[in-house]
Amino acid sequence: MNVLFSVNRAAHLLERDRATLVRALKHVPPDGFEHGQPRWLMPTITAALARPPGERRETAKYRDRFSIGRSKALDGLRTIFEQKIALITAEPNPERRRPMAFALAPVICDYQRSYLDFGRSLGIADEDVLGHRADLIIEEMVSEVAEAAGRSADRAFFAEMIEAMAVEAE
Repeated sequence: MNVLFSVNRAAHLLERDRATLVRALKHVPPDGFEHGQPRWLMPTITAALARPPGERRETAKYRDRFSIGRSKALDGLRTIFEQKIALITAEPNPERRRPMAFALAPVICDYQRSYLDFGRSLGIADEDVLGHRADLIIEEMVSEVAEAAGRSADRAFFAEMIEAMAVEAE
C-alpha cells in the first residue's frame, strides 16, 4: 500500500524543517490529493530533498506563474493530462501514439478554458496578460504531447494539434 504524506507529516517523520520540504516540493507534482490538499509518496519527497536547490525548479516553464494551480479543476485536468502523457510515452508502437496524442486535445482545451476562467475570477491580471500566459502554457503542453508522441521535431504535428484543439473549442 502506498502511503501519501503531507508536508507537515513528512517534516515530522524526517526531522526536517517544514519550510525546507515546502521549498523542495514546490515544483514537484503531488502523487495524490486528500481533502483537496497535495500529498506525496516518501520516495518522491526524499528524491526532491536530494536534488540541489537549483535543479528543483522547472526553468523556462510558464506553467502556473500566477500560482492559480491550486484550483481543484486545474489539478484534476493536470493529473489527467500527465496520466495520458505517461500512457503515450509507454506505447511501444509509434503509429498508435499519434491518435493517442490527438485525443489529448479536449483535455488541453478544458485546461485552457478553466485556467482563463479561474484567473478571471481571481482578477490576478489584465485579460491580455492572462491570455498570453494561457497561450504559453498551452504551447508547453502541446510540446509535451509532441515529445511523448515522438513528434517533437515535426512542425506539421503542431499545426494538426492546434487544429484539433480549435475544432474542440467550437
